[in-house]
Amino acid sequence: MSCDTQGGTTERAKRTALLTKTALQDDGGATGDARVRNLSEKGLGGVTDIPLSPGQTMTIMLNGIGQVQGRIAWVNDKSFGMEFDEPIDLGKLELAKRQPLEKPTKFNVARRFRPVEDYKRPGFTHRR
Repeated sequence: MSCDTQGGTTERAKRTALLTKTALQDDGGATGDARVRNLSEKGLGGVTDIPLSPGQTMTIMLNGIGQVQGRIAWVNDKSFGMEFDEPIDLGKLELAKRQPLEKPTKFNVARRFRPVEDYKRPGFTHRR
């Protein structure tokens, strides 16, 4: 896959879809939170509430990889794209580990949610 950039074509790295929250810091020291939506070895796409501008230098914290520096490639309202200065190893990325849910041993359905036993329609009487 490729994308056009100002008269040339650049190969686009394969992206991995994910949703994680991380810290974002600009070169002036201002910090904020960002939600990362997709990640590749060359960059990421995300959403943040802090104001960004294209070309701005940023540092983002990724679990298992550490601080990654790069520049903002594009901004669209709260969405942004970031291009890393150096490629990262996605194999080192650590996502939050969750414990699997355990199946309940006994479960009772509340009476109001159980199927009715009387299937007569209201307002109708049976002739005999």
